[in-house]
Amino acid sequence: MYLENIGGGKTMKNRILVLSLVMVLALSMVTIGCPRPVVEPVVEPVVELPPWRPTKDILTIVGWGAGGASDIVVRALALEMSEYLGVGITVINTTGALGSIAAMAAYKAPHDGYTWFGGAAVAGTWPILGHAEIGWEHFYAFPAVFFPTTIWVRADSPWITLDDMITDIREDPAAFRFGHPGVGSNGEIFAILLAEAAGLEGIISVPYPGGRPAVLAMMGGEIEFASSIKGDATDLAAAGMVRPLASLHGEEVIFEGVRFPSIADYFPELVPHAAINPYFGIFVPRGVPHEALITIAAAFEHAVAQERFIKFMDARAGIMMPEMGLAADTLMAQIESARGWPLYKAGVAPRSPADLGIPLLEDFRWPPHERAARARPWPEKLR
Repeated sequence: MYLENIGGGKTMKNRILVLSLVMVLALSMVTIGCPRPVVEPVVEPVVELPPWRPTKDILTIVGWGAGGASDIVVRALALEMSEYLGVGITVINTTGALGSIAAMAAYKAPHDGYTWFGGAAVAGTWPILGHAEIGWEHFYAFPAVFFPTTIWVRADSPWITLDDMITDIREDPAAFRFGHPGVGSNGEIFAILLAEAAGLEGIISVPYPGGRPAVLAMMGGEIEFASSIKGDATDLAAAGMVRPLASLHGEEVIFEGVRFPSIADYFPELVPHAAINPYFGIFVPRGVPHEALITIAAAFEHAVAQERFIKFMDARAGIMMPEMGLAADTLMAQIESARGWPLYKAGVAPRSPADLGIPLLEDFRWPPHERAARARPWPEKLR
């Protein structure tokens, strides 16, 4: 108001301009020689992108038949993961070539997070057996649970201990047959290792389409003993129809009143080979977007923490051991060594693990070979 009363028009504007310049000059003179205040740069907050969420059903292809351990575990996982993700997870079974046919179908599908492979963690044996050129390094592994491999006999068998069985077989190995879940399976490898440790040669190996069928064949008299996972026959053992003689586990276990002796009681040198035991879970092709993998990992963590899933596995004598990231990769590589070399030495696998850079289990260290070193890494937050 004061400036409006001094002169008028152009004179007033000049006076305003002069006063403004004087004020700027005065402020400049005051700050000359004084340190300028430190002005922190404006840092925009990091906005985390919304997690990937599936918008349609997910397909999981299990490489073994319905009703087996692979199928049961994957379907139980799918139930819990489906509820977390908010979409359906369709589980189908495509059998053959130790799961590799199903795995190839999953790997050839678009790597968009909507197609998974499910079942046992045996991918490292496929190239050795000639089933497929892909191996464990082509998948992100989410193993959830494992089952110790067990030697089973009928309840009316005269063999009460593993020593009883070995003593009889030693007299005429070719007169005895054992069943297992298929060529290259944990059951076949455990029996091979056991025979080698006991100095047995010539036992007849009979493959079946799963561990349960092998046990049932034994009960029907087709074979003298079966080598399959603990969960394949715990109900039959509890009912007094079959008897476990030894499990590939470091300690004895009592389950539903049945004693499962440890192989450590007979051949402690076989305990380190426990990596041949089947680990079951889901396997996502490497190449899926990392944001999709992070969401899938969160759903997996949710699933294995659910009381319903834990009780379901416990009722089938499963041992919870969920893994992901580098720990899962290391486990998969150890399984590759633990299974591959016995299969090759026994003449089951036509290709030497050495051709693929696979070390003996006792020489294992990470990374075991170039394929592992070159594998697409896990997202940083999952390592």
